[in-house]
Amino acid sequence: MKDDKERRILTAAFDVFLRYGYRRATMDDIARATAMSRPALYLVFPSKEAIFREVVETGLDEMLRDIEAGLGAHASLEGRLGHVFEIWSVRTFETVARSPDARELMASSFEFVDDVFERHGQRLAKLLADLIRAAVAEPDALSPSAQARARLLMASAHGFKTMARDAQDLRDLVRDLVRVTVAALPTPSIARRARPKRARPRPTGVG
Repeated sequence: MKDDKERRILTAAFDVFLRYGYRRATMDDIARATAMSRPALYLVFPSKEAIFREVVETGLDEMLRDIEAGLGAHASLEGRLGHVFEIWSVRTFETVARSPDARELMASSFEFVDDVFERHGQRLAKLLADLIRAAVAEPDALSPSAQARARLLMASAHGFKTMARDAQDLRDLVRDLVRVTVAALPTPSIARRARPKRARPRPTGVG
C-alpha cells in the first residue's frame, strides 16, 4: 500500500508527464508540483525513471480494477467487451490526447516499463479470454481459441489508437471490432445444434 506522500507524488508526476512528456519532465518539475524539495523527493523515489514506472504501474492497476468493478453492469458479451475497451483503450486515448507530447507517451517506447505493460496485458488477455469462454457452450472447442481471440482483440484495439482521428472515432472502431468478434462466436443454441447426434442403439431380439 502506498502512503499519502507517495500517492501525492504520483498524482503530481502524472500531470507533469502529461504536460511535458517523459523526456522533458524533470525531477525539479515533479518536486515543484508536489510542493516538496528535490532532496525530499529523492528520499521517496531515486529517479524520474522510478517515478514514471510507478505512475504507469498504478494507472494500469486502477484501470483493471475499474474494468472488473463494472463488468456486472453489463449482461451481454458485447456490453462487457465494450466496457473493457472503453476503459483500456478509449479512456487512455482521451487522457494522453490532453498532452502536448501525446505521441511520445502513446508510443510507450520506454524499455524500463516494458515488463509492466506485458504483465498487465497478460492480465487483461486472461480476463477477455474468460469472458469469451463464459459466453459459449463449448469453450474448449473454440477455434481459434478464446486466448487467441483475446490477443486479436487487444492487438486490433492497440492498432486503432494509431489511426483514430479522435476518441469518438476510436470508440466507433472498437464497437465494430467487438460486434464482429461476438458475431463470429457460436452461441449456446448454435453450439448445441452443432453437436453430433448420438446413434440410437439398434433393437435386438426382434423378429
